[in-house]
Amino acid sequence: MKKSIKGIWLYGQSGSGKSTISKLINKGIKNSFIIDGDIVRKKISFDLKHNLKDRITQTKRLLGLSKICIEQRFFPIISCVYLGKKVATEIKKNQICLIQIERSKKFLNKKLKNKKNIVGIHIIQPNLKSFKLRNDENLKNNLRKILR
Repeated sequence: MKKSIKGIWLYGQSGSGKSTISKLINKGIKNSFIIDGDIVRKKISFDLKHNLKDRITQTKRLLGLSKICIEQRFFPIISCVYLGKKVATEIKKNQICLIQIERSKKFLNKKLKNKKNIVGIHIIQPNLKSFKLRNDENLKNNLRKILR
């Protein structure tokens, strides 16, 4: 893994595999710490809704938690649905690798497959300079390439 990377930030639609990928990365990195946006929303950000303003607030909270992890010499693995340009710029300043997870139709979570109103499905991501990773058969190999 690149020595300069101090964390990994995954973002993408609901059901794209962010949590699964976080767990996979967590197994291979010593002192890693998962900061799952869904869990943070339940335990810390329960005061927020799913509108754009609140999503931005949520990402700022996730960024703050990741900074605390880095200061304590942990390697944060963060995941969220939405990511704005300002927070993305701050993430990069903190040497956190940014990866957009694209949902593969073949690997779409069966629970979400027939749902019409998936949280975050209509959120338009800003165009960010980040690695793009599709949750498919080549996931592990592509992830290795990014993290080298």
